[in-house]
Amino acid sequence: MKSSYIAICSKQSLPKIRAFVESELLSMDIQVETVHQLVLAVDEACANSIIHQHSCDGESRIHLSITRSGKKLLIELTDSGDPFPISDYQPRDLQEIIKKRTKGGLGIFLITQIMDEVELLQNDQHHIYRFTKYL
Repeated sequence: MKSSYIAICSKQSLPKIRAFVESELLSMDIQVETVHQLVLAVDEACANSIIHQHSCDGESRIHLSITRSGKKLLIELTDSGDPFPISDYQPRDLQEIIKKRTKGGLGIFLITQIMDEVELLQNDQHHIYRFTKYL
């Protein structure tokens, strides 16, 4: 089962993205608690892309696809902006973030904690953040 969604790079797209992801995951018979975690992870990835790679330009697009095959869930975010090297991400110490009360830094931390695998694939025209969750 595969579904996809194309979103305009605007903060106003984020509620629509969350609703799409939640609806699709629930239709795939995924437990509600897991759905909520996955919606959070996808929301963080899309927000990062929209805000940081596209500066909320309202013109660029990102493409989201969700595929379930048995117990493997694959979520891909295709983007043409400058990619964040998520495969090289080294998690920061959560206690240190809380102690220093630094702004930001939790989105990718959450994504890497929720997803089982995180990859960045690239070609000349775009890149794909590939998130895998084993259910």
